[in-house]
Amino acid sequence: MTHLKHKFAHLTDLPSMPVLLVEALQQINGQQDLTTLIDKIILDPAMTLRILRIVNSPFYGISREIGSLREAIVLLGFNRVRDVLVSFCFSNMLIARHKDFNYRQLWHHSVAVAECARQLACLSGNSTEFAFTAGLLHDIGRLVIDRLFPGEFNQIINESATPLIETERRILGFDHMSIGGMAAQHWNLPVAIQQAIEQHETPPEADTDTSLGLLVYTANLLIVKAEQSDEFTLADHAPLCAALALINVSIEQAAQCTQRGQQFANQINP
Repeated sequence: MTHLKHKFAHLTDLPSMPVLLVEALQQINGQQDLTTLIDKIILDPAMTLRILRIVNSPFYGISREIGSLREAIVLLGFNRVRDVLVSFCFSNMLIARHKDFNYRQLWHHSVAVAECARQLACLSGNSTEFAFTAGLLHDIGRLVIDRLFPGEFNQIINESATPLIETERRILGFDHMSIGGMAAQHWNLPVAIQQAIEQHETPPEADTDTSLGLLVYTANLLIVKAEQSDEFTLADHAPLCAALALINVSIEQAAQCTQRGQQFANQINP
């Protein structure tokens, strides 16, 4: 236990969140100040270009080109702009340093899970406020391990004979779920997001209430299955069907959520 406490103490070496990201996250369940957000985003050319590219993408199907940041934000809506901002800032905060690690693939997966979780939240009657951010950060622990324990991370990614979580626990004494949740706590993210990160690989109990962790768990299963097979069949996947039953979402609806998640990820990370 002392050994683990020593390792977790390294969380203080993580980079601080950018001010713009902190302010965007504070808007969750808070007052939405669109004018202030626009004034700050416009000072970041890369962020401005990202938002304009997304609003003009086929995902939204707008018939004319949008060239104004203000108009783009109005069309996308405050929550969607915040989602894009969170994705952009976190992807720049924790850049993978290992040459053999597919960082781009990880973020594509994370954005797809994030949007899928948001779609599932809509269908199941749950709040969408935390869903995208929790889905986006569900695997953040992998990047934290890369950042804080590069030697062990190198060992982990070069072992494929055993499941990832088992390999992490054997080499580090913990997994990316636990350290991801602790990183979220370090950054003062909402407790619900911390718990969702910690639970995203944990199958729910039969009597589990719909929670953010269950939504992210389900979204992760859906995206992983879609990434593994071109033939998207869900009915034969018992854990996934059980999770969908708990959130009262049909297989057909789940397939649509998955497709939307992957489409949005393609626009964020083309």
